[in-house]
Amino acid sequence: MLAPAAAYAQASVTGVVRDASGAVLPGVSVEAESPALIERIRSAVTDGTGRYRIEELRPGAYSVTFKLPGFATVKREGVDLSGSFVATINAELRVGGIEETVTVTGETPIVDVQSVTRQRVVDDEILNALPTGRVPGLVLAAMANITQNELNVGGLQGELGNGSTVTRGVADVQISVGNVTMKTAGGSNGPLTVASNIGAYQELAVDTGGLGVDRIEGGVRLNLIPREGGNTFHGFLQGSFVNSSMQGSNFTPELRASGLRAPDTVRKFWEVNPGLGGPILRDKLWFHWTMRAADTSQNIAMFYNKNAGDPTKWTYEPDTSRPPFYSGQETRNWSTARLTWQATAKNKVGFTYDETQYCDCPSNASATRAPEATEFVYSDPRSRWIADWTAPVTSRLLVQSTVNRFWTLNARPRANLFFSPSAVPLIQVQEQSTGLTYRGITTGRANVNNSFRGNVIASYITGAHAMKLGWDFGWSNQSDPNFSVDSPMAYRFNNGVPNRITLNATPFTNTSYDTEQSVYMQDKWTIHRLTMTAGARYFHFASWYPDTHVGPGPLAPNRDITFPETDGVNWNNVTGSGGAAYDLFGDGKTALQVSLGKFLPETAIRAPVIVGLTPAGRLSTSTTRSWNDANRDYVPNCDLLNPVANGECGAMADPNFGGIKQVRAIDPDLASGWNKTAKPDYWQLSAGLQREILPRMSVELSYWRTWYGNFTVVDNRAENPEHFDPFSITAPRDARLPGGGGYAISGLYDIKPDRFGRPADEILTSARAFGKQTDVWRGIDLTLNARPRKGVLLQGGVTTQRRSTDNCEVVARLNNPSPLYCDVSGRYLTQAKFLVAYTIPRIDLQVSGNVQSLPGPELSALYTASLAEITPSLGRPLAGGARNVTVNLIEPRTMYGQRLNMLDMRFGKILQFGRTRAIASLDLYNALNASTVLAVSNTFDTWLQPQSILTARFAKVGLHFQF
Repeated sequence: MLAPAAAYAQASVTGVVRDASGAVLPGVSVEAESPALIERIRSAVTDGTGRYRIEELRPGAYSVTFKLPGFATVKREGVDLSGSFVATINAELRVGGIEETVTVTGETPIVDVQSVTRQRVVDDEILNALPTGRVPGLVLAAMANITQNELNVGGLQGELGNGSTVTRGVADVQISVGNVTMKTAGGSNGPLTVASNIGAYQELAVDTGGLGVDRIEGGVRLNLIPREGGNTFHGFLQGSFVNSSMQGSNFTPELRASGLRAPDTVRKFWEVNPGLGGPILRDKLWFHWTMRAADTSQNIAMFYNKNAGDPTKWTYEPDTSRPPFYSGQETRNWSTARLTWQATAKNKVGFTYDETQYCDCPSNASATRAPEATEFVYSDPRSRWIADWTAPVTSRLLVQSTVNRFWTLNARPRANLFFSPSAVPLIQVQEQSTGLTYRGITTGRANVNNSFRGNVIASYITGAHAMKLGWDFGWSNQSDPNFSVDSPMAYRFNNGVPNRITLNATPFTNTSYDTEQSVYMQDKWTIHRLTMTAGARYFHFASWYPDTHVGPGPLAPNRDITFPETDGVNWNNVTGSGGAAYDLFGDGKTALQVSLGKFLPETAIRAPVIVGLTPAGRLSTSTTRSWNDANRDYVPNCDLLNPVANGECGAMADPNFGGIKQVRAIDPDLASGWNKTAKPDYWQLSAGLQREILPRMSVELSYWRTWYGNFTVVDNRAENPEHFDPFSITAPRDARLPGGGGYAISGLYDIKPDRFGRPADEILTSARAFGKQTDVWRGIDLTLNARPRKGVLLQGGVTTQRRSTDNCEVVARLNNPSPLYCDVSGRYLTQAKFLVAYTIPRIDLQVSGNVQSLPGPELSALYTASLAEITPSLGRPLAGGARNVTVNLIEPRTMYGQRLNMLDMRFGKILQFGRTRAIASLDLYNALNASTVLAVSNTFDTWLQPQSILTARFAKVGLHFQF
């Protein structure tokens, strides 16, 4: 009984109908009417308990009418529905003529007393008030209980600029339309770009916890409700613009003195987003069309390299005479078009087509990567179509189905030709002391994603009972050609001295197929003030790989290998969830909610377990070898294809380089069977209390606990703990380190020299065989949601969270049994986010602000320990001729950088001309012009040197026009 309500795709209306004496009334006809419905009216009949329920209602304003012969008709108006909110609308009928209608009004409920799903709905009112960009990642970043590892101020980093998105300890993000995931074959890295045109959607419903079994994953679920046109022609035009002259400066002398080369600054930003919708045939066929074009780029703290393209130079020399380098993105959503057809009284059909071109140009620019070492990523074409069907067969039976097809081609050409016309392919170099990568590019990749997914859902609904049966299905294919770009090898220097070579056996192609099937059932019962939900889901996933031929390459000249068609994983899983919501005082204003559920991580063909079974996964495509460039000619004077030590080169770390390596076996118990996953699965528990403190204003206090299980490890059966020698080092003295430094770091291990370079015998297997492993996230949320009247909005909250991990028992029994940082409790981290909007009456001036207070970046101190520091403890040189070892001097999750406090503001003048409305806006991002350091160097030679700071205050002008 203690588990979450199923997250229905759209809103519901439910309640109890009684007569004047308080007795329940069965057989009452209840109609929900709204212009948002192409069929205009959706109906139900109260059951023997006097309860009714109307499901799958699109966002909009509704009137609810109650009719029973012998009683006066009662009509409740002004019921606003959004997301998957369950609005409780009760009615009392008195004896009267059937022609008599009593119209009542009241506030739309703000507390959902029948569901435990934690959801925030973003509609046009919020989008028009939110001082941020109109892409999903930016919308998620503004929410109180969502954490992102990158800050995308004002949308300058485009669609991809928000990094990992985490809620309640879970990093999965799933975007769906019609409850069908929009993920690509490669997984959830794609969804934030496949929905780049928010103008195509009426609202965004974001679920962050208390989730049901309608999706197998947990984490953030973003459900998009498409716009459908309507019986009235309407349209909008959204545009915004920024250039470099609209930005101030926050580059202080202190930051310059601390080593920051240059701050990130605005280069350009513009977008145009028109849309048009309306009837083709009134109440029969509607259309909606929109498109979006956007360009954004910003200068980053990296200068061009004076030595780029010069084969005689091996150093990076910043060219300060030129403007800093930049990162940028271009989006061209040429069309997102939807048709909605009420084919018959019982059948509605919708079709959506989306065509987008996208360029991440360049894709990996940063303060530690020189321009000539970056690449462009083109995604063209990127097309998707979605078809959906809805049929309310009876007042109690609803059938739905949605299918979608996605196809894209991603290409990564060399980028350095764009930045230096005379550039030639050069070997890439990474400077170990600073982490800087420069001079060239090693390997590149292009991929083709092709997926088809769909579902069929049947819902049986009575007043007190709602049951849903669903079938999900999917198929996807991904092909990944890997190739050399500038050179198949790369160098590593330490303070300009070569010490290592990385070799890559390109080209090769990895092609994968997968299929998935799910069936689920979820049930909801309401008994008096208690609503209980429960659900279970069966999930099957299988992958396979076609015949694959791998030919020769520059560093594998004799390779000629053919892999036959191969089966991958074959998994079966059962998950479940459920919950209880209790109307504490029976007035619909206080809800006590408890939930518990088990969820699986996203299953995608790039998951390590799955990739380990691919033909490419059986190839030895990369290895390293130490290098002593005694004559400083920057040429490895050795036979690179000879795996043993010779000349200036040490032995290859993998002696099978260029051929079939000693295959990392997959434990048969992991590759097939029950309760197997691509990554650790997890349980999530919540308990919360939500209360309406004023009309249309609620607060919630909740506790959350997420714990992971089903861990895997890679065990090299050719080695065991006895084959490693322990050593320790002494941290340098530094006031910035814990205790001022000077402490011993023990638990480091190096393989014995006679064991170095031996073929590995690896197996991916369950961690349970080696001991106990834990990963637990705990958090407390305090949130506020208020819309006391039109033009006033307040949303946000405070989240305190901590993550603890322990795998000491496991690592003690594995090869290289280093216990360093195996048990980390972590610190409690607190973040606060609030969105406030107010429209000043009479002058129609909208003022809004987005306030965020976030923990600083997690710090590490990567120290390069030399042979002189290691040898006294180890008693010998490092195996394989290695020149040094990199050690983190700080326990993870214990030290953090400068806390970020930021205010974004919007000022919008509203102009109203009949049905035409326009908002001319001025946004101020980082309005207080803070200069908080966002990223620092974690390499100890340049430790804590700022690499990027908060973007200086800048203004964005915008216009939103609608009719």
